[in-house]
Amino acid sequence: MAEAAISNIVGTITNGLAPLIQQRIELACGVEEQLEKLKDILFSIEPVLHAAEEEHDKNEEVRVWLGKLKEAVHDADDVIDEYQTDNVQRQVLVYRSLIKKVRNFCSLSNPILFRFQLGQKLKEIREIIAEIAKDRSNFHFTVQSARVDRVVPLKREQTGSDVSSEVIGREDDKEALIKLLLSSTEKENVTIIPIVGMGGLGKTTLAQLVFNDDRVASHFEYRKIWMCVSDDFNVRQISQRIAEKLDLKNYGHLDFDLLQIILKKQMSTSKYLLVLDDVWNDDRVKWFRLKDLLMNGARGSKVLVTTRGRMIASMMATDTRYVYNLSGLPYDRCLDLFLSWAFDRIHDRPQNLVAIGKDIVSKCGGLPLAARTLGCFLYQKDEDEWLLVKNSEIWELAQKEDDVLPVLRLTYDQMPHYLKQCFAFCSLFPKDHSIDKETLIHMWMAQGFLQSSDGSPPEKIGHRYVNELLSMSLLEDELKYPDDEARHCKMHDLIHDLARLVAGTECSIITAHSKIPSKKVRHVSVFGLPENSSSKVKDSISELLCNATKLRTLYYHLLPEQNKTVINLLANLKYLRILILTESKFYGLPSSIGSLLHLRYLDLSKNYHIRRLPHSICKLQNLQKLKLYACRQLEELPKGTWKIATLRHLEITSKQEFLPKKGIECLTSLRSLSIHNCYRLSTLVRGMQHLTALQKLCLIDCPSLTSLEFSLNSLISLESLEIRNCSGLELSAQLKKREEDGLEGRRRLPSLLNIVGLNYKKEQIEDEEKKEEGHQGLQKLRSLTFVQLPKLIELPSELKNAASSLQYLSISYCERLSSLPDWLPQCMALKRLEIERCPILPSPPGSQNGRYSIISPSQDELKELVPKPRNKE
Repeated sequence: MAEAAISNIVGTITNGLAPLIQQRIELACGVEEQLEKLKDILFSIEPVLHAAEEEHDKNEEVRVWLGKLKEAVHDADDVIDEYQTDNVQRQVLVYRSLIKKVRNFCSLSNPILFRFQLGQKLKEIREIIAEIAKDRSNFHFTVQSARVDRVVPLKREQTGSDVSSEVIGREDDKEALIKLLLSSTEKENVTIIPIVGMGGLGKTTLAQLVFNDDRVASHFEYRKIWMCVSDDFNVRQISQRIAEKLDLKNYGHLDFDLLQIILKKQMSTSKYLLVLDDVWNDDRVKWFRLKDLLMNGARGSKVLVTTRGRMIASMMATDTRYVYNLSGLPYDRCLDLFLSWAFDRIHDRPQNLVAIGKDIVSKCGGLPLAARTLGCFLYQKDEDEWLLVKNSEIWELAQKEDDVLPVLRLTYDQMPHYLKQCFAFCSLFPKDHSIDKETLIHMWMAQGFLQSSDGSPPEKIGHRYVNELLSMSLLEDELKYPDDEARHCKMHDLIHDLARLVAGTECSIITAHSKIPSKKVRHVSVFGLPENSSSKVKDSISELLCNATKLRTLYYHLLPEQNKTVINLLANLKYLRILILTESKFYGLPSSIGSLLHLRYLDLSKNYHIRRLPHSICKLQNLQKLKLYACRQLEELPKGTWKIATLRHLEITSKQEFLPKKGIECLTSLRSLSIHNCYRLSTLVRGMQHLTALQKLCLIDCPSLTSLEFSLNSLISLESLEIRNCSGLELSAQLKKREEDGLEGRRRLPSLLNIVGLNYKKEQIEDEEKKEEGHQGLQKLRSLTFVQLPKLIELPSELKNAASSLQYLSISYCERLSSLPDWLPQCMALKRLEIERCPILPSPPGSQNGRYSIISPSQDELKELVPKPRNKE
């Protein structure tokens, strides 16, 4: 991302060049020679890059040099990717004996001309890089030995659901604020109480403690609203979000006058607690417009505000006596917090490290965020690294108001290089945005950030990277789901400031009032445009994006009248690797989508108007994720979907009754398949037993689905199975072993699938077949969810194979389910069992209306839930 992370990018490209050159597949017209020279020049630069990165913030000339180098390296990467893609396309055509269709399928009609032009591009870029490389001698960099990045040790898991368990030293502040919230002596109906203090003091955490307190919830009769405001103080949007949270309706279509009437009426019915978190607005006019709406609340209502600005706090407070000035933690409590994150147990704290830690904490200024972040960073590090932090020059930097804490920059500087670009990429999401971990990992994968040295799949590496950022407190878990897996995360606003700082000019979030981003921008997101934005604003943003021709990521919510924008974007942004157009309202994609040869990630979710996808989408031979969730009017998938052999993740909503006969079952690279709201779908295809790499299968809201037509037992890699609201599905009768469909069917798969994107050899296929012979499926299944399956009488016997691996089992609203299986006591790895609304299923003592949840059940508890065998007479 930032210039300071270029070493990882160069390393990735050089590692990829070697096998490409060794393949010698149709290398012609000087391409091989140019690739060799490019590899050599990049190898020559690599040894000095780490030294250059250390000078990045100290030397302006070095910063400019790294910026130029990174631009050229990105250009080289694009050309190499274009060449690899063209090779894959031509292999497919040659194999399928469709040479006559080369002109329709490949990037250029003349392959010789294409390779000649490609060789010329490589030559030009290689010469530019060589010229830039010469300048490194001007800086006298010390050649460093190759840095070995240590994997970040993972911190013990935090509960996340109860923030109070992680807070130290704020007990008195919490009680003082609760006292203010519960008091009722004010003259005005609504009292506004700001919490003010510099970034990193824990204002939001303190507000969460108060907000979640049972006394507060009871006092306000659970009428509580939490709003993150951040730096976009849009009165209309804030009012709309408050109104929608109060009665769970959508008011986006209303004009502001009518919205104000509704909000005032809502506020007046009973007292409320509203939290406005992270307020930056110092515009009195805007504040008084919002305040006028809030002051209509019932007597005893409170508004709790968090802000860094003392002038803002004074402006918003009902009275100066209600401004709560939050101070830093006392030294001893700050030390307790630091040590609790640096070590697992009190008795495992080496005194030499504790002594160094005391010096470090004395420099933290009582800031909980600094203490926690450094504690996480130094977890399981040796004494040398503790001393490196203690003696760092970063402590000498003055802390400017509203600036990134120098100590946070220290954690970035010492971060493993492979994490730096992943962390900086997170700046693409707005502050306080709930980030879906799976989405983030797939976006990293699409950008090539997840490189494996041991053959691990990129998704696994991505999960490790997320956990490492969580361990460093650079990401925070959010939203604990019933299966006890936090699927979302978010960033503290100061951490987000750090991510934006290190991303530099490469990442930009565009709003209605954004500054024009740099021409070097590579990743853009468009968030928060109000529906009533002027056509001038929309046109200027569209023009800006079309001129950013080197964009690799575009995350954009389009508006109804911007259909032409889609055509213009696809015509200009040829290097896109991620294209997200969620919640858009255009009616179709142009066929030019097939020209985005670099595209890895395409998300058209929640477009309620799109009816068809162009067949050219099947030309996207690099596509890894296709997300069509909630595209309710989509009639069908293109018949050539099977050509996208690189596809790893697919989410579908469509109106078709049958999936293509020659379609999904040929996508043997699929790791996840989610089928949502396909209300006409009656059956899945028999060939789905070929999806032996599939790890996650979701079938949700498919009421016409009656048959799976394949055995789940054939999905030998399946880890998660979720089936919800499929009222016509008779699982008990369907899931019988169909071994003849399994191994024999896999042997008949066209070897095309092993050439395109998979690089499988015949020996690999035979080895896998040997492993699969006699292999029982579902032995990796960890999570099983059945919801609203009225025809489910008993759990399929095939699920017995998952007894040793199953960790989460949830069954609800299955009215005909009469018993749990006799193999349930064998589920010794089970962490949670949930049963709800299964009326004829026997319930254990203590359950309420047939609803119960057991955490880490013992074997005896599980035995009590299954029918006892009848004694033979």
